[in-house]
Amino acid sequence: MASTFTTPFEQSVVGDLRAKVHGEVILPDDETYHEARALWNGRIDRFPAAIVRVASPEDVRTVLRFAREQNREIAVRGGGHHVTGSALVDDGVVIDLSNLTDVAVDPDAKTVRVGAGARVSDVLSATQEHGLAIVCGSAAHNGIAGSTLAGAIGWLRRARGLGIDGLRSVELVTVDGDIVTVSADEHPDLFWGVRGGGANVGVVTSFEFDAFDLGPEVAVAQVAFPAPDAATTADLYRKYREYVADAPDEVTSMAITTAVPPLPFVPVEQHGAPIVMYYAVYAGDPAEGEEILRPLREVGEPAMDMSATMPLLALHEVATELFPTGNRYSWHSLYATELSDDLIDRIAEGGVTSPGPEAGLTLWHMGGAVGDVAGDETAYGWREAEYLVSIDAGWRDPADDEAHLSWAESVWHDLRESPATIEGFYPGFPGFVTGEERARMAYGENYDRLAELKAEYDPQNLLHSNLNVEPAR
Repeated sequence: MASTFTTPFEQSVVGDLRAKVHGEVILPDDETYHEARALWNGRIDRFPAAIVRVASPEDVRTVLRFAREQNREIAVRGGGHHVTGSALVDDGVVIDLSNLTDVAVDPDAKTVRVGAGARVSDVLSATQEHGLAIVCGSAAHNGIAGSTLAGAIGWLRRARGLGIDGLRSVELVTVDGDIVTVSADEHPDLFWGVRGGGANVGVVTSFEFDAFDLGPEVAVAQVAFPAPDAATTADLYRKYREYVADAPDEVTSMAITTAVPPLPFVPVEQHGAPIVMYYAVYAGDPAEGEEILRPLREVGEPAMDMSATMPLLALHEVATELFPTGNRYSWHSLYATELSDDLIDRIAEGGVTSPGPEAGLTLWHMGGAVGDVAGDETAYGWREAEYLVSIDAGWRDPADDEAHLSWAESVWHDLRESPATIEGFYPGFPGFVTGEERARMAYGENYDRLAELKAEYDPQNLLHSNLNVEPAR
């Protein structure tokens, strides 16, 4: 049944579009429409006038022209995983890249070409057959496109940098319909912009990455400690701070204030108990990694310890289980220059006030190779940050919306009061401000250069269903 929230196209217009594209045109009265508009974040409920599952860059060019001619807003969908639901727009046209999933590995050259509809699991499944990896999103069901264009703060970031730091080139369709290869040598201005600037300057249809030797087995620490109150939580964060102060760059880790998840292998009586969880991976020899990660497991008596040598892909699958498709999410973040006592205490207090067992806070250890790249070398901002704190509100019942949204906003604002935090946030986990202030916080000192680039390649701001940068005027 057609949606009453959309303005239908004339049949002749739709027929003309279907004749021009090789992909699938999905309208509100098609059987697959509601499946096609479903996103990872179950809180997003938008009704596009048309969803076009493109089959090629030429299809993208055709759909861009169609949307402009019909005066409809445009959204671009890769994996559909961004928490804001930017992949959909009401009454507009969605360029759906989800069928562009080809992954081609060249094991001799150690490169991999990836379609913009591929997910982390698609890429690592292919590269790990050759003992190769790239830095990508931290969850197996993350879309490569969205995570990479935001920077990609993956599980190997301290050893290998961000996902964009291993990017060799992209294929991009401009709003004017040009299909171009973008790299350090070709259209270097666009190459700077897509590395952290998201989908502001064009529609990326494929990526080429440098790969590196790692896996298929890696050493992983997954250990949870009881945290019944704020004081215990804060103590566990201080012990984590002691560990990471001397940890080599091969160790990428995080500390999470959460509750025991209701996973099949966890005893039912433990479900929902408050914990601090340490996650860490060693980007090197697994046996060596087990010893280097061991101190994280020995800071106290664990509630559970699932540390092991495991496939690199299996590490990324953990988040897929913890944050399943269809739950309701509101994720926000901010950077910090240090893990001060004040910041630790604020994180601990925020965890105590959590409104539900699937809401928590995550401390991401940054630094290492992330900070080895100059802050103006890519559009990604805040290379100098040693930590990222994310407020991860997750829940299932719509009746709990207000409690979780209010908690996330309150904690975000409280954390910003800490002298250890800095103005910015990660584009994948946006803050509560809106408009230009939000984009300036995401891109920092790189915002003005992005705005100039936007003015050149998208002066009408047609691609604005994203963490939007207004064209410079």
